[in-house]
Amino acid sequence: MVVVDALWHDGHTPRPQAVKVGRDGDELVVSSTRDQRRFLLADCRLEAGIDTLPDSVHLPDGSTLQVTHKLAIRRLLGGLPPLQAGSHWLQQSWHALAGGIVAAAALLWLGWRFALPAAAGWLLPLIPVSAEQQLAAQTLAWLEQQGELAPSRLPARSQQALQASINTLRPVNSRYRYHVLLRHAPDIGPNAFALPGGTIVVTDQLLGVVGPPDEILAILAHETGHIEYRHGLRSAVESVGVLAALTLITGDTSSLTLSLPMVLAKASYSREHEREADRFAYHTLQTQGLSPCLLGDGLHRIEASLRRQYGDAAISNGRWFASHPATAERSRPLGLACPPRR
Repeated sequence: MVVVDALWHDGHTPRPQAVKVGRDGDELVVSSTRDQRRFLLADCRLEAGIDTLPDSVHLPDGSTLQVTHKLAIRRLLGGLPPLQAGSHWLQQSWHALAGGIVAAAALLWLGWRFALPAAAGWLLPLIPVSAEQQLAAQTLAWLEQQGELAPSRLPARSQQALQASINTLRPVNSRYRYHVLLRHAPDIGPNAFALPGGTIVVTDQLLGVVGPPDEILAILAHETGHIEYRHGLRSAVESVGVLAALTLITGDTSSLTLSLPMVLAKASYSREHEREADRFAYHTLQTQGLSPCLLGDGLHRIEASLRRQYGDAAISNGRWFASHPATAERSRPLGLACPPRR
């Protein structure tokens, strides 16, 4: 009979006793210098030790065996139970640990890449326009507090003209009432950006770069696309999480006053969102009897201005172009060949 050295703890005295452990048929035999005890294998429970700790065998009388020869005792008892064997392997194997970390990272990425956008898409239709408008007001207030936006220095008729233009772009079945705000923003530069709920901010600097009214109209049409497709709200919800969407569904933005406006102000659209807004602008311009090439013309003026003022780095780092498709691509709307720019 194969025997294994072990320490026997009787559960009553602190000092263990050295014993020999063997197997006789379906019985576990524990032998000391004084006596011999027999236990049915089915009543004995083997517990794997971690790293340098010994294995433990829990006996039906409440006593415990501690065995340092792990391989021998496991063979003697017929191995670990399947569930415990798998758990022990995971604890001992660095390959399993590394694999678990990789698997967890993959699950997180899949959740961020697919599950979160899908959940946001399901929940967005339930968010009321009033909640979007509250977020827009909070975001504007945050930008003003940060010194990013200041009152426009252009004549009041400039904003009135922009408002008249955006009214012509509003889809017939739109849920929004559009408002154009003209603001002085030297740090932001020549730009226009949409906020949830129907607000579009246009900087004085943009009007200083893009002069032709039709090109301004094309840029406004692009921002209108972002609003109609709720790109800003979607990006913010995906950044903060589904809990934010559930809160917005109630129409209460008070709990998100600090987090979501800041995220919304700094959010950038994906390239697919930009292309979707471009397509909206192209079709809107065509319904107005205007060329879809106007959007590319306006963007080229902005890009040329940024290059002259800041160099090529402004195109890759600037808020207008960092996440946008290449301007050359956008200058061939719907596959059309646009005439040379003036």
